[in-house]
Amino acid sequence: MKKILKFSVMTLVVILGACTKQLSLDPKSSLNTDSSLSTLEGVNSAVVGMYSSLRSVNYYSRSLYVYGDLSADDVYLSIANSNRYLSTFQKTYASNDADALAIWTAIYVTISRANNIINAVDKVAGDQTAKDVIKGQALFIRALAYFDLVRLYAKPYNQGNGAQLGVPVVLVSDVSLYPARNTVSQVYDRVINDLTTAKGLLSTTTAATKLTVSKFAASALLSRVYLYKGDNANAISEANTVIANTAFVVTSAADLPSFYSTPGTAEEIFTVKINATESLGSDNLGQIYLKPGYGDIRVSPDLIAAFDKTHDVRYTSFIAPFTGSPTEFQNAKFTSQDGIQGMYSTKVLRLSEVILNRAEAENKSGQDAQALIDLNTIKTKRGLTALSGITGTQLLTEILSERRREFMFEGQRFFDLMRNGITMSRTFCNNPLAVSSPQCSLAPTDPKTILPIPQAELDANPAIKPQQNPGY
Repeated sequence: MKKILKFSVMTLVVILGACTKQLSLDPKSSLNTDSSLSTLEGVNSAVVGMYSSLRSVNYYSRSLYVYGDLSADDVYLSIANSNRYLSTFQKTYASNDADALAIWTAIYVTISRANNIINAVDKVAGDQTAKDVIKGQALFIRALAYFDLVRLYAKPYNQGNGAQLGVPVVLVSDVSLYPARNTVSQVYDRVINDLTTAKGLLSTTTAATKLTVSKFAASALLSRVYLYKGDNANAISEANTVIANTAFVVTSAADLPSFYSTPGTAEEIFTVKINATESLGSDNLGQIYLKPGYGDIRVSPDLIAAFDKTHDVRYTSFIAPFTGSPTEFQNAKFTSQDGIQGMYSTKVLRLSEVILNRAEAENKSGQDAQALIDLNTIKTKRGLTALSGITGTQLLTEILSERRREFMFEGQRFFDLMRNGITMSRTFCNNPLAVSSPQCSLAPTDPKTILPIPQAELDANPAIKPQQNPGY
């Protein structure tokens, strides 16, 4: 692996139109002073701040999920909307797009906080096992953040075998340096290295560790990363590590209706827990889908057509006529938690995904018999009849269809299409109920499949200025 430069980015310019000589710092997220990270207690406080970064409305509490689904064909933006996520649905980004900047900033703030912990924890006095767990958590969060960035701002691995531009990899705090974009391959190498190291440091964690990260979360995320990279053998190996632990259990059809309102179930591997005191109010994830609330995003006819509407518990539990507009349909996955409308603790990693990751990797490795068994494990748990006698491309289509149903509204649909080289097609495009869009279909090679590098970042950083994504 090529040497990866060690830079630091604290917020990477958080004001639109900012034009500064170098990457700017946000004092609110700056935790790199000797006084704040000189003790184990201080480092533990920084860990709390690191996890809180994931709860940003511009990251796992809303925007990442919305991007992955509103970019594809499972949902549409209602003509009666609150002026949110228009460019995401229409794919009409400009380099100064506010959402592209907000997501970039939120993720790099998360990386900054993880970097501060990684670089400080070995120097403080305290129990070595406790320090190992802290460092393992921070390495995991940094890996997750870089993986999310490279999915959003760079082309899939297979569109250049990793040689295409990725995102800047920054590992220490030094605003006097100007980070250029690393390649996609280098970003993946960093993610895999961090997760592999995290697994070892988190060796004392168990399957009961769900609201912070564990060694099983590292393996689960690795199964996803390797699948996106096209390394099917390692995707299977990491999935095996998780699936072999019988403490993880796929939620039954009977229990699924309450699954999304209940954090910490047996299926979950890593969940970003939101407490009632941390509710985002009108910006809770469910509010963008439901009335009362913004109610901007509605379920598309394309997704409705993908279901067995009688037997599939996912349809009967989570898709319903839209409140006030019965000819439309609404997402009812994120209705409430702790009695608070729209609040949801994001289930980032869960067993169902790991099983379907393995099924897809097995199919692509010619292990169709095992892939079919894994696919049927999910289908039968959702009230459907097991399939038989299918192989090859037909089986892959079924696996991807099952992923679509299982992870609807969870931000995976668009990435699944793009990494598999499948054109996104909206048959409902320009329906009078939806915001009109110039993108009724989107080929995986289209420049609009990825976000622009924010203009504020280009203006602040001369090294990245000539590295804007094509088409912007």
